[in-house]
Amino acid sequence: MVYDGFMRWDGLSVDPKYLEALFAKYPERLTPQDLEEIFGLSRNTVYRWLQTGVIPAYQVEKTWLIARDQVKDWVWENRNTLRKGQTPEVTEDQQQ
Repeated sequence: MVYDGFMRWDGLSVDPKYLEALFAKYPERLTPQDLEEIFGLSRNTVYRWLQTGVIPAYQVEKTWLIARDQVKDWVWENRNTLRKGQTPEVTEDQQQ
C-alpha cells in the first residue's frame, strides 16, 4: 500500500488538513476545558490523560501548559487508536 498523505477513516479519505480546521479556532495554548470540547471527554478523563502523560503537556505547579500544535500532532500520530476508542499508550518520547 502506498501512503498518499491522506488518512483513511471507515473507508473514506481524509486530508490531514482536517486537523488544521479542527484546531484552528483554538489558541496556541489550550486549556483542559478545550481538550474536553475537542475530544468530547469528561473532565476526569482529560485530567487523568494529562496526569499520566497520554496527552502531551507540562504541569507547572497547578497550571497545565498544553500546546495546541503538539496535541494536533499527537492526534495524527494516534488516529487509529483514538478512532477505536482506546486510550493511547505513553511512549518513551512522551515520558522524557
